Amino acid sequence: MASFLRAAGIALSLATVALLAGCASSGKPVAKAEEKPITVTVEAPAAEKDALGNYRFLMQQGETRMSADQFDAWMKANGIRVAKGAPAAVPEAAKPAKPGKN
Repeated sequence: MASFLRAAGIALSLATVALLAGCASSGKPVAKAEEKPITVTVEAPAAEKDALGNYRFLMQQGETRMSADQFDAWMKANGIRVAKGAPAAVPEAAKPAKPGKN
């Protein structure tokens, strides 16, 4: 009886291996999954605005007074710059007359 059980166990094991090998090597091409692009969205923290929609920098936050460097960093972080503009043009009447021969 023991030899019968041993032979049955070996036969069952071989049948299982053969079945799994047949399934694993079916030879059918597997469709590749498309690689989807990864999109990353970064949201900048919204600065505080007053009722009119203007930016407001709070010089005191709690008990701490903010420095000029912190104000400059806040301006850069919010994309705010001071527009210097072009130099003012000198009117023709204000320009000195060139000395010339009459």
